[in-house]
Amino acid sequence: MVDMMPLVIAVMAFACVTIIVFIVSRYVTSEATMHRRLPIPVSTSRSAGLSDHVVPNIFSSLADKIDEKQFGIEGQLRTKLRRDLIRAGYFSDHAIRSYILARICLVLVLPPITYIVIVVFFSPVNFYLSLAVVAVATGIAILGPDAYIARRHRLLQQEYRIVFPDFIDMLVVCTDAGLSLDAALARINPEISKESGALGMSLTFLSAETRAGRATADALGTFADRLNIDEVRAFVITVRQSLDLGTDLGDALRVFSDEMRTKRLLRAEETANKLPVKMVLPLGGFIFPVILSLVLLPIILRLLAVANIGQ
Repeated sequence: MVDMMPLVIAVMAFACVTIIVFIVSRYVTSEATMHRRLPIPVSTSRSAGLSDHVVPNIFSSLADKIDEKQFGIEGQLRTKLRRDLIRAGYFSDHAIRSYILARICLVLVLPPITYIVIVVFFSPVNFYLSLAVVAVATGIAILGPDAYIARRHRLLQQEYRIVFPDFIDMLVVCTDAGLSLDAALARINPEISKESGALGMSLTFLSAETRAGRATADALGTFADRLNIDEVRAFVITVRQSLDLGTDLGDALRVFSDEMRTKRLLRAEETANKLPVKMVLPLGGFIFPVILSLVLLPIILRLLAVANIGQ
């Protein structure tokens, strides 16, 4: 059985590659047939970018054929997964299906490719070592998408914290000019989208919810849940209190803006204070040994020369 395992894995890898090539060739053939039937101007404009969009279109077409319920993604699990994808910057309606397809492709493709690379470039290798490497690749394929989503979420949180004080300043200017909260959010959305596309998309959803008739307080709560940072939650609480108590929103936002800028400055100072500690490892591991070698090398050469003369 052990002797048959390499052959079985090789057959599985060949089958996966064959299926992928077959799907891609069928899709490219159908796209080429459709473009030949289109009028010349449209065909020219679309075929010019066909090579840049073949892979995303294939991925989207395959994702549309996936039924989420067949994989047990429904109810609270679907709600949680959808929230995590939105927080990571994936706002599309097909984000869950694309996520499922990505996990399936990784599990089916990464282990066979890993085994092929081991056999081709590192042969001969112990079978159990190869099996362990393939098992690690399988674990990466299973856990990789979740780790990627979590990393994107952390990066977007850092981006939100940098852009959010500017967003508050623009909002203060618009409210001081006499615009309402909804009009001010719509006015600054294009400017914020230039600095952060994800934050601009969240503001677009916020404006769409308020235009659809949802209460401003509820829409702001959903907005804070999408961004998932403390600064936005504090902003939502400030706006809610101002709307409920009838106080001037501009004054409240001005005080809040000063606080946000102070926090951003403190975070920058904290990051700067961490640099000496972070530089200890590269200094001790890479720079200090080189300097020590340069200092001791002449002494070592002289001692070797003296030892050779003595012999």
